[in-house]
Amino acid sequence: MRNLFNLFQHRSHSIENEIDEELRFHIDMQTSAYEDGGHSLRESLEMANARFGNVENVRRECLRISSGKSVLIWLLNTVFLLSLLVGLLLKVFVPEVHINQVGNVLMMIGTLGILLVYAKQAGASVYRSTGKTFRLGLQNTPPLSFDEKGRTPFDRVRADD
Repeated sequence: MRNLFNLFQHRSHSIENEIDEELRFHIDMQTSAYEDGGHSLRESLEMANARFGNVENVRRECLRISSGKSVLIWLLNTVFLLSLLVGLLLKVFVPEVHINQVGNVLMMIGTLGILLVYAKQAGASVYRSTGKTFRLGLQNTPPLSFDEKGRTPFDRVRADD
């Protein structure tokens, strides 16, 4: 059990390191762009940090998003997959009509559950097309890392406004 805990703890540290490296990369790239534009290193770094926004808030939001893909998601996928498989086995191997119907229901629960978890992970809470907004009800608001224009931190850094 301790080894399993250590595995998840190690994975958590590795995710934090990846996020820190990714954020540092984007800030460094913007700093380099400002330096190429004729600014000093200190000015470039200050401008890049100001343009990127509150790095700690973005880091926390990235960690929150990454942690959602951890044990709970794995557990939900496992339960829904088992439901799908049990339903399939009941449907194939038990000839009684009532048991077949139970198998159908279990397969539907498993399939829809897996699709729902997938949609949740993909962040598919809001679809926009031609000015209309369609909400799936998975999330009330978009993740905090998006600004009022729907841009990610990377998009904000790359934008010229």
